[in-house]
Amino acid sequence: MSDYLNELEVFWDEFAEEYEVIQQESIFPIAEELRDFLLEENILPCQSFLDLAGGSGRYLPSLQKYAAHYDLVDLSREMLKIAKAKADANVRLIKQTQEAFLATNKQRYDVAFSAMNPALQTKEELLAFCQLSRGWCLLLRVVKDEDLLFSPYEESNPDLLLNERYKDFLSARNLSYRTKRFSYTSRETVSREFFQDYFADDFSTEALAEITQKTFGDENERVNQQFLDFELIYFQVPKAYNENGF
Repeated sequence: MSDYLNELEVFWDEFAEEYEVIQQESIFPIAEELRDFLLEENILPCQSFLDLAGGSGRYLPSLQKYAAHYDLVDLSREMLKIAKAKADANVRLIKQTQEAFLATNKQRYDVAFSAMNPALQTKEELLAFCQLSRGWCLLLRVVKDEDLLFSPYEESNPDLLLNERYKDFLSARNLSYRTKRFSYTSRETVSREFFQDYFADDFSTEALAEITQKTFGDENERVNQQFLDFELIYFQVPKAYNENGF
């Protein structure tokens, strides 16, 4: 394993517990709504299901009962320990890097799924992912994550555009795909003090005072609204690609 992958594994091992807490605290029912959609589309149930870069098993409780065999692949041992506590008997947890799994795996799955995968970036990686499936490919990402108070002063996350890159790759291969968007909003009260602490390292004292005044005026609290959109890209791998490759 390369130094980069070793460092990546260490990072996710150390972050695993905190990551799981964040996932558990999320108020957005994306896993349940994704499950319902896949059932409506007759993508589930299936015989074999791959959850690539499945981490601590965010989607495992909602999806595992609809697959006879469910493989969850991740490079982090600590993430997989958390996933193990959620896994039924039909789930196989595989500790392997995505690079190694794509290069060595010989199995074709009825459904190949990957959500918020930070390692799925290039055309070659996407096409290798597609070749894991003999049926459906599912790619789920956040494509919109903004709010009224903080976003105007933050740089946009480039990963929000990854789905557009995937679409370009698929179109270049003449692979038809469909999309489904899951949209959520939430509200919370934010204090003036919290806002200033949040941006304390990003702006000078003068600039921070200016944007705080612009945002809060004479108020000590504001209601902040968050907008979060997930987009699912889903498509069937053509039989010709299964037989002849990409």
